Amino acid sequence: MSSLSLVEQAKRSAAFAAVDKHVLPSVRVLGVGSGSTVVYATERLLELKNQGKLNPELQCVPTSFQSKQLIIEAGLKAAELDDLPELDPTSSRFATIDVTIDGADEVDSELNAIKGGGGAHLREKLVANASKKFILIADYRKNSETLGEKWDKGIPVEVSPLAWQTIKRQLERLFDHPVATLRSAVRKAGPVVTDNGNFILDVAVGKVYDPVAVEQLIKMIPGVIEVGIFSRMAQEAWFGNDDGTVSLRIPQSEIKKND
Repeated sequence: MSSLSLVEQAKRSAAFAAVDKHVLPSVRVLGVGSGSTVVYATERLLELKNQGKLNPELQCVPTSFQSKQLIIEAGLKAAELDDLPELDPTSSRFATIDVTIDGADEVDSELNAIKGGGGAHLREKLVANASKKFILIADYRKNSETLGEKWDKGIPVEVSPLAWQTIKRQLERLFDHPVATLRSAVRKAGPVVTDNGNFILDVAVGKVYDPVAVEQLIKMIPGVIEVGIFSRMAQEAWFGNDDGTVSLRIPQSEIKKND
């Protein structure tokens, strides 16, 4: 019997299912996300590597210090985003990565996501944006119809330390006067400092019915580096359920197109 908790088993199931479908021998460049669910994705990658089922030339692009360490510990080759050539210069969509698999704090019915609970959303978005396919993995607690329905810690916003208080005041004048809280570090006095040397403001706005508009509005404030809303980026989301099954979701609008 597994010693993992129900939630951890769900994360592991979702990660394994997504990796098995998308990380085929044809994949030469893989984006590796951050967070607790991605730990299980790299566990599966190591198993596939040992079975000889990965491309021997596979390069993995990390999205954080954590994911780079996971890649190295699995004996995989880490690559920097800027060092990668474009996959197909004739394509209308820019991409240097075949597929990226990443976790999420919450995912809505259109596969818009809130990310950044671990403070890595700038690099996560850079890697996702350079990918042909962007796949989300999470446990059942992250599966929502509307962003903000379950995730109550606010939208993570990475900001410049130079004027974080000014940015905070501007954020709090948006929408219905949300509260923007400087994220404090654990076991360290002071704020969380991202891998990029910036601060994070968690902006509590309640439910987010128009993620695209909210993301763009926040991004317009000078000094905002990146917003932890990933709108219209993911093609699939895999959720491990509490009964041991795995659910695959695609955007609701895509389902309606096919009806």
